[in-house]
Amino acid sequence: MIPKTWKEFRETISDNAVRNNIPISGQFELTARCNLRCKMCYVCRAANDQAAISRELTAVEWINLAREAQKAGMLYLLLTGGEVFIRPDFQEIYEEMLKLGLRITIYTNATLITPEIAQWLGRFPPAAMEVTIYGASAQTYQKVSGDPDGFSQTLRGIDLLAAQGINLKLRTTVISDNAADHDQLVKLAEDRDLLLQYVLYISPRRGVLSGVKDSLRLSPQEITQYEIKASQTFARIVSKMKEKYDLPPNALADQTKQRNNLVSPHYPFKCNAGRSAFWVTWFGAMTPCGTMAEPATEPLRTGFANAWKELTALCAAIPLCSECSQCSVREVCWTCPARLKSETGHFDRPASYLCEWAKLRNIYF
Repeated sequence: MIPKTWKEFRETISDNAVRNNIPISGQFELTARCNLRCKMCYVCRAANDQAAISRELTAVEWINLAREAQKAGMLYLLLTGGEVFIRPDFQEIYEEMLKLGLRITIYTNATLITPEIAQWLGRFPPAAMEVTIYGASAQTYQKVSGDPDGFSQTLRGIDLLAAQGINLKLRTTVISDNAADHDQLVKLAEDRDLLLQYVLYISPRRGVLSGVKDSLRLSPQEITQYEIKASQTFARIVSKMKEKYDLPPNALADQTKQRNNLVSPHYPFKCNAGRSAFWVTWFGAMTPCGTMAEPATEPLRTGFANAWKELTALCAAIPLCSECSQCSVREVCWTCPARLKSETGHFDRPASYLCEWAKLRNIYF
């Protein structure tokens, strides 16, 4: 059947990529460095960290990797960090990747956006930019990121980008220090006619089984109540902006119910990680997603195509959690190999935090 809408076309090519292990969606973590020091971030080195700078891939390496990935089938590319605009060669990297015909999204905290950068992006716009906003006041920014000036800088960056007609969305990562800012963040977004999305799950640091401080992330009970409120807000905003955003009203609550299970019900991931999607870390390791340190391959050493083939095999071999597979509330659970590994140190052991949250989600969603 010939797709009739852009949404149908996206779904058709996505399904085809999953069935054929085509790496259609890539995420490049251009740097680990950031000008903010957010408590919950799992890749957050200091802006002048010389050790990190020495290990980051060069602009040429990133561009060559993008060319190889594009030849292998990559169409969608997310550029993220750290903070991408901390790299003085970001313009070179971005423009060369744009020439490849990729549909590029940029993640940023927007604090480093200047009038000049905004005007440049207005001339060479990405498909989308998503700005993470950590609170609705300088006081909250101080608690979350260590920089009270970050709030005003973020708003300035958002407004500069919006003035250039950039396709913008806002995201907030919910922790105990900013959960009370929900209503103010919603107003801030609505005043600018922007969609506010939510990152609700806080993972332990990538590759380090150190747990998450109880004082940092909300309890399952607290996050469920937040999610109920956020879902109601999200539905209202999407309904009002339905012509601007191609999202269903229940998109927030349905994030765990993935539409693609086209290869095998025994595949360990609910999402497309390792089937049609991949992540490349700031030092050049290819992993299924940004929260995973393993499995990993080396695209700069073996070439992208070989590294992708190896990664798909490694992902398929990840053991399933039998308890999770048989759980009665698995359809509303956020569990996945990445989160289980982060929470327990094992791919096939259930995580109590996720289990408790899922039981509550099953009641309300």
